[in-house]
Order: sequence, then structure tokens, then C-alpha cells
Amino acid sequence: MDIGYCKYDCLRHELFETLIPEMLYRGTQKEKDEFFSSMKQDGEALLREMYGIMCEDDGVAYPDGKIEFGVDVFERGGINILQILLPPYNPNISDILRAYILFMKRGDGRGTKRYFVIKRFKDGTVFILYVNTEMGVLLGEELTGHIGDMEYEFYKLVSDYVKVLILELGIK
Repeated sequence: MDIGYCKYDCLRHELFETLIPEMLYRGTQKEKDEFFSSMKQDGEALLREMYGIMCEDDGVAYPDGKIEFGVDVFERGGINILQILLPPYNPNISDILRAYILFMKRGDGRGTKRYFVIKRFKDGTVFILYVNTEMGVLLGEELTGHIGDMEYEFYKLVSDYVKVLILELGIK
């Protein structure tokens, strides 16, 4: 029976749905700040290094020349967005297309970083998934009819981010 995914697909899932949110949300404030600062300053190198360590730990060869990550930071509607671009995905499984860290500073200076992924499911639907601070995954907006429309994706991400903050802060 063909399961449709390989060891690299598992590593991709582990890195982008488990490890990055763990590093963003867990640990001391200094550790979280250092990780986030590294992602902003040279995220591509950090991701390649993390992925390389994961490959080594799992006993698989790093796929030289096949793994390229991109990281960009920009703003939409007063919200800062750190976008993580991933190499092409496996269309035979439910897989992550892109990942995002949305952030801004509240009036008291505390950070409001939240982690989202854009995931294409095996049936072809595409949704925003929010990974919360408790490492739970919540379904956000559907993007299926707007694949490739990045401004729509950014708009829906910012919308989901604001909804999350309102819920978490208990604002009515």
C-alpha cells in the first residue's frame, strides 16, 4: 500500500507545524526573542540549518540544491507579516504551502506574535491554519477559490490574526 508521503514530507511537517511554533511560543522570553530575531535577520539560513539538523537526526541525506526557503517581512494594514516560502509541496498529500508569523507591538510593548500556515489538503482545498500558543491547530479562512491571489491571502491572514487577538484578549 502506497502511503503517498516520504521521510522528507514528515520532516517538512515537523519543522513547519511543530518545531517553529514551539520555538516561537515556548522557552524563555530571551530564547523566543532570539529565535524571532534570527528569523527576521536571516531566516533562509536558519531554516536550512534547522532542516539539515533534522535530516541528520533522522538519518537521511540533506537534499542538496532541492531545498530553498525564502523569508520576507512586510506590512499590511498596520500588521507586520513574516512570510516563509517553502520549496514545492507534495500534491499527493495534505501539505503546507507557506507559513507566516504575524506580529505587532501592543501599547505596553509586549509582543503579539502568532503563527499561521497555509495548507493544501489532499482533496484540493486550501485553508489558513492557526497554531495557537498551546500548540493546538485551529481552522481559519478558506482560500481554495483564491489560490495565487497573494493580496487576498494577506487580507485573510490579517483578518484571522485580528480575530485571534480579540478572542485571546477577551475584547467584546
